[in-house]
Amino acid sequence: MAIRRLVLAVALATPVLLMMAQPAAASWLEQTTPPPQGATNWQFSAVSCTSPSSCMAVGSTNNSLLAEQRTGSTWTILSIPGSGQLNGMSCASTTACEAVGQSGSGAFAERWDGTSWTVQTVQLPAGATSSQLAGVSCTSATACEAVGQFSTGGSTFQTLAEVWNGSTWTIQATPNATSQTSSGLLGISCLSATVCEAVGSSATGTTSVTLAEAWNGSNWSIQATPNGAGNINHLDGVSCTSATACMAVGTTAARWNGTSWTMLAIAQPRGDAPAELDHVSCTDRNHCMAAGSFFNTEAIQTLVAEHWNGTKWQVQATPIQSVNDSSFLTDVSCTQANSCTAVGASHNPLGHNQALVEDWSLRWHDQSPAFPSGAIAGNLDKVSCTAFNACVAVGGTEVSGSLFEPLAEVWNGHTWTAEPTPNPGASNLTAVACTAATSCTAVGDALSGGGVATLAEHWDGTSWTAQTTPSPPGATRSFLLGVSCTAANACTAVGFYDDADGNQLTLAERWDGSNWTIQTTPNPSGSTTSQLREVSCSSATACTAVGSATGQTWAEAWNGTTWTIQNTPIPAGGSDPALHGVSCTAPKACTAVGSFFNGINTVPLADRWNGTKWATQHAPVPAGSTASGLASVSCAATKASTACNAVGFSVSDGGQAIVAETWNGTTWSVLGVPTFGGPPSGLSGVSCSSLTACISVGSGTDTSNREAPLAEQYS
Repeated sequence: MAIRRLVLAVALATPVLLMMAQPAAASWLEQTTPPPQGATNWQFSAVSCTSPSSCMAVGSTNNSLLAEQRTGSTWTILSIPGSGQLNGMSCASTTACEAVGQSGSGAFAERWDGTSWTVQTVQLPAGATSSQLAGVSCTSATACEAVGQFSTGGSTFQTLAEVWNGSTWTIQATPNATSQTSSGLLGISCLSATVCEAVGSSATGTTSVTLAEAWNGSNWSIQATPNGAGNINHLDGVSCTSATACMAVGTTAARWNGTSWTMLAIAQPRGDAPAELDHVSCTDRNHCMAAGSFFNTEAIQTLVAEHWNGTKWQVQATPIQSVNDSSFLTDVSCTQANSCTAVGASHNPLGHNQALVEDWSLRWHDQSPAFPSGAIAGNLDKVSCTAFNACVAVGGTEVSGSLFEPLAEVWNGHTWTAEPTPNPGASNLTAVACTAATSCTAVGDALSGGGVATLAEHWDGTSWTAQTTPSPPGATRSFLLGVSCTAANACTAVGFYDDADGNQLTLAERWDGSNWTIQTTPNPSGSTTSQLREVSCSSATACTAVGSATGQTWAEAWNGTTWTIQNTPIPAGGSDPALHGVSCTAPKACTAVGSFFNGINTVPLADRWNGTKWATQHAPVPAGSTASGLASVSCAATKASTACNAVGFSVSDGGQAIVAETWNGTTWSVLGVPTFGGPPSGLSGVSCSSLTACISVGSGTDTSNREAPLAEQYS
């Protein structure tokens, strides 16, 4: 198996013991790639992705090079000339990739132009008897930096760097560690044509130490780097997200803060052997994924993936379905914090290497609570999370044919616990908003005086307490359907009420820490069935609510003083729209979801507010669906990205099912959700505490054919 160790040539024995396939895990899943025709051995050495659905991987077969391209979920083999070994690759776009390595005894490079791979002429250092390029980083189609090493004879090596300007490769002068006899560079990451970090190692005899060099647009200079215990230390890969945030990995990990490198301990798989990480890919300073291998206590080389969460490195389970007796990962490429692709190979008991691709992405997992004691049916409507292990969900249960009670469940990251709620007659909780694990407000409705009145309750982390809520004068029925809080003393709830003539009119109420007060809300002209379904507040003076009435949708914005109607669009040719959920990460950034009729079926609807107007986004229809819609959405944002998750239902010939869709800042895509019991089922609420942690709730049919509370975790 090819191992990228350039300064110290360490021979690795081929493992002969069988390693059992690991069970499927929450994050990494093996992907299927086509085998090269006629090859008995093939493996990937490098991968570069420009989006979650667009990647290029390169490697080698028995006697030739290998290149495969990913489009969507399909990998396709590409023709690639030449022979030898490709060690590194970088794609500036889907039509501009550079791969580097060694052919014979000389450095080697190839270029992908979107149509074909072409061998390039690479300059060889004067007097070099052998040379190779180990890593490359491209910031554009005409700006790439590649690093490696060369020798002028014997067993000593010197660092090598070359620059691509769009037409030629040119050697750059690079320093070598003066206290060591050999130096080589293994990985590189460039932010621009004038800002690069390269890492590797330098050695004397059988002792090696880490090496890092920086390019400032004019010169390469050596930086001081830390070393771990032992005689062998090296850095193999590096990834920079800014001039003050780089992560390097190898026998250890090191972080660059713009001034100095600091050593970080990498996690040790099962504690029985140290890991060696070949490559790392970061999407920001707090999200990095590294890939490599380790030798376990049975001397079997085993793949490993580790995740940096901003505080520490943690081993990620990496399952393999292929029969194998050893495995390794050589490269990883992440385009988002929740989307990475790693490549390498597994070795089967027949003595062959087979290319390996693993994808790390967020998925939904069933985390449904136990069926409520004494209930004959139950459901959860909405959920609010302040952390991945702190969520509160609310809904209702049916305890007899005519008696309903509120249901509230608390999630601690592992289990759901039902908490008693005040029960003012027959009542139901429809929405909840938490500002802390010990401060949540839930709203709904309850039978009162022969009619239906608004209801609000507060959770302090220990118990629920009923709050007094007003109903509009003259209302025969009033309901609160959505709530959003920016502080314990600042909540807004929305819904609707029926007047004496049977008209449905919009309703909004505001909590100031002591009292709920009705606010004046406008109604769409001509509508007699106006409802506000959900509300999201990004501050005490910035709330957006979405509404639905027969044949139309709209939004209303609160600026701290008044509510104002905003027009919401539907796709051309659509009719019967409905908006059920909204999530705002800022006053000028809101996403609303629902459904509309496209002339054939009811399909999902998504609209986006940019501070000036609402615009329709394309929300895909689940495969095989004859009717589908989205009921709730939750968005989380960082300075670098925004992600939204929406949930709802889908109807097909097989019955009704739950559906989830995710927005990555550019497109919506459908995600698979585990099957719960039998139909019908649906998700009605979702809450994301971060880009990578969400909980969704709804209802499904359990094994006893009862409607039961449903909860799904996205992680």
